[in-house]
Amino acid sequence: MENIDNNTVANIAEETPTNGNINIKKKKKKKKRGILTHIMGGHIFLSDWFTKNALLLVLIVVYSFVYVSNRYEYERELLKISRLTKTRDKLRNNLLTLQSEFSYKSRQTEVEKMLNEKESKLKSPTKPVYLIKKED
Repeated sequence: MENIDNNTVANIAEETPTNGNINIKKKKKKKKRGILTHIMGGHIFLSDWFTKNALLLVLIVVYSFVYVSNRYEYERELLKISRLTKTRDKLRNNLLTLQSEFSYKSRQTEVEKMLNEKESKLKSPTKPVYLIKKED
């Protein structure tokens, strides 16, 4: 009797006749559903685990949407910054080009050449500049 476990004793007790008939319990076979059928049929929403953790799952889904939308917004801002940086560099190069052209054209020799080409009456002074001092 020492070698008999509790399950065997329970099975023997169930088979012992109480009023002369033997009661044999039949084990119910559970229908095995595929996981896809379980999910697509909507039975997953009725499971205890899902109902207990529904709020957590909703929160995870909301955070996922926020994360994805923030990532797209971040990428859009990076593209915008990149475009603006390229535009700024082009404008800076144009500014440097214009400044160099202006400094070249504003030299005295270049101004004299332009005046000679246009046959202007303006000429370079031959006498030095005379300063007029104000008396108090």
